[in-house]
Amino acid sequence: MNKDKRRIYALSITAFAVLLIALFINVKTPRYLATVLTVSLAVATLVLVRKRVSFSINKKEVLLLNAVVAVLFVVLREMTGLYFEYYKNPYFISTKILLEYVLPLVAIIVSSELLRSVLLAQKSKLATVLSFFSCVFAEVLCFYSLAGVNNFNRFMDLVGLTLFPAITANVYYHYLAKRYGPLPGMTFRLITTLYVYLMPVCAHVPDALVACITLILPIILLGLVAALFEKEKKKAVRKGKKLGAIATVLTLAFVLALSMLISCQFRFGALVIATESMTGEINRGDMILYERYDGQVIKEGQVVVFLQDKSKIVHRVVKIEKIGNETRYYTKGDANENLDMGYRIDSDIFGLTDFKVAYMGYPTLWLREIMKK
Repeated sequence: MNKDKRRIYALSITAFAVLLIALFINVKTPRYLATVLTVSLAVATLVLVRKRVSFSINKKEVLLLNAVVAVLFVVLREMTGLYFEYYKNPYFISTKILLEYVLPLVAIIVSSELLRSVLLAQKSKLATVLSFFSCVFAEVLCFYSLAGVNNFNRFMDLVGLTLFPAITANVYYHYLAKRYGPLPGMTFRLITTLYVYLMPVCAHVPDALVACITLILPIILLGLVAALFEKEKKKAVRKGKKLGAIATVLTLAFVLALSMLISCQFRFGALVIATESMTGEINRGDMILYERYDGQVIKEGQVVVFLQDKSKIVHRVVKIEKIGNETRYYTKGDANENLDMGYRIDSDIFGLTDFKVAYMGYPTLWLREIMKK
């Protein structure tokens, strides 16, 4: 192994290991830690690795396309405030916000794109894989830290709202950096990340919807750039490549659907049964799919999801009373001897269900147990 290859491997492994460890370090502001690490790694890589690559002649066009799409994304996202309403932005630019958020994020984005571009130019599979995950970890550090994940719900927030979107986004950034250099991805990231600090008011878009959009948008862009600017298009596609493309599409569809269900921000949601109160009809470890309650007629015998002390309970309605203008629902777990304490009203009902997937929830229960340890 020559000297250059040893440097490449050492830098790739170091970047991967250091940023992975940083996720678990309990610091108050992980952005500062991510800034120091990514800038240091980028400088070391630029100094020690001399090999560069000549990029596609279409790099200016791709840069412009990404800038335009980024601006359109920002405009359309803020226009959704007409539906979701607007709120006063607590992160509107100030000296404090500039130092705590804007400058660290600029440094992380610029340095990680430079690091990515140089390592991809080496045409090393190990460097490619490790640089990909290093950039994913750096992006997660911008907005989240595993040190703050102290319960299962926060872990699922990390996975669904931050990690999945970071993975698909970095697939696209890797594609751009390898063919067109660091500027297109850098420009897209700077515009879509930093605009929020320049807006006195912002659209109140649900986090889950933002996550779903940022999950799928990079893949759409990748297909668009490939269709517009890839010169050599082969008519015959190998069977392995077809299967790989199908697998990628199916995986993305699954991840998107799972994120939508877990988020509970859409009409349908999913919930894992963690107790044995409904054993017989619905067992511990099953996953139920429910439709959000929006005034539908509820009948006796209907299994409902209701809120009790901020927890979602899945029990059956066994009695309904109409007292004046108020409808009271009395519920009971099929395996319980007694009715639930008190009664539910319409505002307590979260969803209606009559569909389950047996055993599907066991991995979630195991993860929850691990998080409690």
